[in-house]
Amino acid sequence: MRPSYDGPGIYAIHIAGRLDTSWIDRLGGLTIVTIEEDEEGKQPETVLKGCLPDQASLLGVLNTLYNQRYPLLFVRYLNSC
Repeated sequence: MRPSYDGPGIYAIHIAGRLDTSWIDRLGGLTIVTIEEDEEGKQPETVLKGCLPDQASLLGVLNTLYNQRYPLLFVRYLNSC
């Protein structure tokens, strides 16, 4: 199914660094998974994943992360929900 700006979708948002799980309520209930640094010294990153009702909600999550100065690596639409 094609993504829609006004329809629900499952998104994966990758940011640099670690994000504490206490942020779940402020980020629309998205799942928070931290990928730790590896043997090659790659810095840790956090993946936020879950269903958001529309892209306005996605923008709200991105704005929250921006306001807290978390560097955005990429956002990926995965599927409808």
